[in-house]
Amino acid sequence: MRLLSLILIPLGLLIEALATWAFVIGWHEPVALLTILLVHLIGCAVLIVGLYLALPPNYKRPVAGGFAFLATASVFTPPLGAIGLTLGMLSGLYFAYREKPKAWDALAIPDLPFQPVTVDPNDVFMRDGLASVLTHFDDRNRRQQAIMACRHLPRRDAVPILRSALSDSADEVRLLAYAMLNSIERDLEGQLNEVRDAIAASGDPDGELHEERALLFWEFSYLELAKGSVKQLMLTKARDALDTAIERNDSAQRSLLRARICMELRDYDDAEDSLRRAERLGLSSDDAAPRWAELAFVRGDYNEVAPALARMSPRASNNPVMRPVMEYWL
Repeated sequence: MRLLSLILIPLGLLIEALATWAFVIGWHEPVALLTILLVHLIGCAVLIVGLYLALPPNYKRPVAGGFAFLATASVFTPPLGAIGLTLGMLSGLYFAYREKPKAWDALAIPDLPFQPVTVDPNDVFMRDGLASVLTHFDDRNRRQQAIMACRHLPRRDAVPILRSALSDSADEVRLLAYAMLNSIERDLEGQLNEVRDAIAASGDPDGELHEERALLFWEFSYLELAKGSVKQLMLTKARDALDTAIERNDSAQRSLLRARICMELRDYDDAEDSLRRAERLGLSSDDAAPRWAELAFVRGDYNEVAPALARMSPRASNNPVMRPVMEYWL
């Protein structure tokens, strides 16, 4: 409380007491009443200024409202208003609750733009949730955050979402999706260049580098980064590189990969030959059966799908990916 308020409050109460005393002793003539009213107003003005100065800063706003409340209470209810305001304010200020200083401050976690995603990135609900954000949310920032969250998804799941974002109405979302797709393509192209240089340097006698080159070309198709004639070109290059690897050292996995590439190229007879060669080289029934079923399906031989799947072991049939397929066909 300021020193000026300590002076003005008692002074205002004293002036108010003089006006009350003059009225009580019988000063009822018109001139005397006007004098008492003038003294009352002066006392109220002094008291109001003193009380206002004693208020805490939070209670002084708005200024007009604070003065209006004090003036109304003191002017229109003499002398009880002045006494009540003084006693109420002084007791409130004197007995005010004061918070103890805190040793620790509780702060909320800030909403960072690149906060790590805590959901399992392999969860199908996360993938569908991000696609729903891009489709149904009007908030541009939320859609942009959904694109950033695609970094935590497997590429196979992230690329379709990024491709759908290329038609977004916001420039920022489209550019971000394009940049992330371009980053994936540049990464694959950089690996292809490294493999090419390694082949030129070592000659690749075992075919491992050619197999890696085929896998990288295959990934362009598998991730759906290539479409149309470009996809056909990538698959053809993958098959050619894999043929070179098979010539140098054939294996069951290489023949299996060749069968998958031939199925994408719709060369089903060649795919069948590659699958048979893979089985001769030791490919297990659990690995071969889904591909035989896929080959029968794309050929339209639907009666052959169930017998192919029946070759799988119970353990492989209970795989979360294969179980819905097994329940449908068997």
